[in-house]
Amino acid sequence: MRKEVYSDHPTISWVLDHCKILRLGLTDERGTYVVPVNYGYEDVNGTYVLYVHGTSDGQKGHALNQESLISFETDGGHEHLTYTPPKEGAFGPAFRSVMGHGQVSIVTDADEKSHALRTMLHHYVLDIPVAIHPEKVAKVPVWKITVVDVTARVHHPTAEWQAALGINAPIATGLHYDAQGAVQRDDREQAASEVDDVSGASQRTPNQD
Repeated sequence: MRKEVYSDHPTISWVLDHCKILRLGLTDERGTYVVPVNYGYEDVNGTYVLYVHGTSDGQKGHALNQESLISFETDGGHEHLTYTPPKEGAFGPAFRSVMGHGQVSIVTDADEKSHALRTMLHHYVLDIPVAIHPEKVAKVPVWKITVVDVTARVHHPTAEWQAALGINAPIATGLHYDAQGAVQRDDREQAASEVDDVSGASQRTPNQD
């Protein structure tokens, strides 16, 4: 497995915690397509379970009700972009992602459905502002995705990410851009002799400073 890809649950959970939108790979009579959705997740005895909701009469709901195995993906952290000129291929956007497959089923039990919706809300807020009564959400379509395989990828991790994950990887140097595309800082000169000719990434690691 490549160095950037991780299969351990602490890393996968960390990425899932920091991402906000899940993309489902679905298929209908016109072909395969991707749908972005809100989500929540939990680790049940070593198996990830994802929850999504929607409408029963939409294209997504129809596809989820028809399929048994689907793919999913989520990613984030794209605001960290580094470019090490003059190398043409030296753009180094950081990102963290999770990809996998899961068995999908619709949740029919009212208590399980309210639990799923609470799990989804807790993914975005610490305190749920209203009580979720099973009888009041009985008609809300909710699907459960029981994950059968999953991996995480952490590409060009920042120093903060590395500290959180306990990993040790090269720190990209060069022109650092913010989320709006403006240059935040330029550390090319201090690391010019340490830049890899192929990837444009610094050969320094966080504990070598």
